[in-house]
Amino acid sequence: MDIRSDLKQGRPLLFDGAMGTYFAALPGRAEERCERACLDHPEEVRAIHRAYLEAGCRAVKTNTFSVGADLAQGDEPLAKDIISAACRLAREEAATFEAYVFADLGPAPEDSPLSLADNYCHQADWFLDCGIRHFLVETLPSDDGIPELAHHLKARCPDAYLIVSFAVAPGGVTRYGISGDELYRRTAALPEVDAVGFNCVSGPHHLLEYIQTISPLEKPLSVMPNAGYPPVLGRRTAYHGTPEYFGQKLAQIVQAGASIVGGCCGTTPAHIAQVAKALENPASQAVFAAPAKPEERRSPSVNTLAEKLNSGKRVIAVELDPP
Repeated sequence: MDIRSDLKQGRPLLFDGAMGTYFAALPGRAEERCERACLDHPEEVRAIHRAYLEAGCRAVKTNTFSVGADLAQGDEPLAKDIISAACRLAREEAATFEAYVFADLGPAPEDSPLSLADNYCHQADWFLDCGIRHFLVETLPSDDGIPELAHHLKARCPDAYLIVSFAVAPGGVTRYGISGDELYRRTAALPEVDAVGFNCVSGPHHLLEYIQTISPLEKPLSVMPNAGYPPVLGRRTAYHGTPEYFGQKLAQIVQAGASIVGGCCGTTPAHIAQVAKALENPASQAVFAAPAKPEERRSPSVNTLAEKLNSGKRVIAVELDPP
């Protein structure tokens, strides 16, 4: 099964949804680290992979999003143990469904003696040693370390498939204030990168609007939104986006040019099942609004915070990071 040939058939590649928020919703797991569950609660991780595969996804991510933090803190044995266990669990469940398994790498910490590039490359080596050939580096605020990772990965494994995904707010910028469009184009220009896109922070409506403002490139576009924007109820973060709405929006995202889709924070197997259903006939979904005219959208280069500070206005800033 070759992923490049698969994508050329015109059928969208559907990923799974969230692992972290779904695991945290299990009884007694809200305070436990999700990635550590590969070692402490492997059957629960298996069950989550299986639920997404049964819902209709054709690619699952290893439960390894935060392993870069272990590596940055000098705990290499734990990082390797989690990666090894996560790869085994994902591959064994995916085999029954003939689904792809992607190594999942979250943003590497910057406050570490280990550079971002070295952090990503170390993880890539361990994944390759476990037999993984497909990679997703996701929720990135910048492309720091990505050129080095892409070059290193393809030097070791020329057939590896690499997706790079950035986290942009509805205004089109990352939390570092970098334009998503700039990152998209710069990363797509790297010959070793196979697909580029966006995930997390924004829900399906805003990511649909956003990709309609960027000019499509030749490389596949990946889009994996959150279930929506979460209110915090007590100490619990809740997502209220319905699976039906999510499925409809992702079908529209495919119509808008994405060939790789899936779910991020707050999504569940029910969301992915609705996407699979909607993708059976995406043309039957409600027609989405025409792209907004460029002049109607605020330029990401405009810094509204700086404008208010410079004008002497009182500023209140609130930041909400998805779990």
